[in-house]
Amino acid sequence: MKLILISIILTMTSFFSIGKNPNSEDKNYNIIKKIENIEIRKYNKLIYASYIPKNESDRNNSFRKVADYIFGNNLNNVKIDMTSPVVIKLHNKHEMAFIMPKKYNFDKLPKPNNKEITIYEESSNIKACIKYSGYSNNKTEQNKINELKKVIEKYNITHNNDFEVLVYNSPWKIINRRNEITVSIKYNLESEKESGITDKEKYSDTRSSRNSWVQNKKVNMHNKFEKKLYLGGGCFWCIEAVFEDVIGVNQVRNGYAGGKKEDPKYVEVSNGLTKHAEVCEINYDSRLIKLESLLEIFFLSHDPTTINKQGNDIGEHYRSIILHQNEIEKKSINDFISRINKEIFDNKIVTEIKQFNKFYKAEQYHQDYYKRNKYASYCSLVITPKVIKAKEKLSKYYKK
Repeated sequence: MKLILISIILTMTSFFSIGKNPNSEDKNYNIIKKIENIEIRKYNKLIYASYIPKNESDRNNSFRKVADYIFGNNLNNVKIDMTSPVVIKLHNKHEMAFIMPKKYNFDKLPKPNNKEITIYEESSNIKACIKYSGYSNNKTEQNKINELKKVIEKYNITHNNDFEVLVYNSPWKIINRRNEITVSIKYNLESEKESGITDKEKYSDTRSSRNSWVQNKKVNMHNKFEKKLYLGGGCFWCIEAVFEDVIGVNQVRNGYAGGKKEDPKYVEVSNGLTKHAEVCEINYDSRLIKLESLLEIFFLSHDPTTINKQGNDIGEHYRSIILHQNEIEKKSINDFISRINKEIFDNKIVTEIKQFNKFYKAEQYHQDYYKRNKYASYCSLVITPKVIKAKEKLSKYYKK
């Protein structure tokens, strides 16, 4: 972390020395409430340019690689205004992320020349924040994380364990440089007086409430046709990408299921500490697509004959699994597998069939991952071929 911050200081100093405003901070949040020494903030939707280091030593290159993109190493050869803060996502292998200026939308940002740079959107969310100043290192950050945890847990606020370090643009300052630690939280926004929500947002919420009975009526009319299917076959980014354009599929959510630990986090699941698998919750309209058709797509798009492995993704959390919700669904799944096991897979299918218990939604940065990161190396090398194969061989199931 020490070398990363030194790199940030040197690069920012160079950047500002060529005439940029050293205080070019886009205000991207509203303060909802202050609790002791922390702030509860509602963040707007953000667009990031980011780099995920390959290993610990590669972290020292992170800032330079993203800065290279905004300095003009992109398909349009244009410079992008540098905003503050720079974000270090501790929960995602120390991902280095730059927040893109508000004047850009996702489609108008120039594509990076370096395929290791990822451009993606993060939905509006609520975070708790603690501020501190001066030089930052691992020890200081961990102390501040513990301090932040202590306050939010004291007030029974649930957090997502996705801690981030925010470094603001004061390269000429060492002692008084502004830093922050943030974490996503679940927070009730009922109290408007303390929330700081804008009048426009209040009006929108009121209008929504007045019409909610109409929406609920429509939902209830369709409930008997709306079904959910829970399955996993390797990295959930792959399964999500394969299913999100299927006719009749209304939503795909990435998450964890099939294990023992409540409210698991990605770092726990990926380290084999929970017995959970990476799975997708597929919400579909049974009038438009049948369970058997979804199973056909599933078994085409992954290898059900390998135990705890899909390609180079190895681990129990990558196992092939289907979680049934009732005996009728269980029978349909087993009948389908019995047939294709003989006809196609030479009786080698090892897919786990298990009673569904509970689905735990994965962290927000895992949702809609492929759509937001098509140019990332993993997406282009691993996910895109799976999607193309599925759409070519089973085109009848996909939206045109």
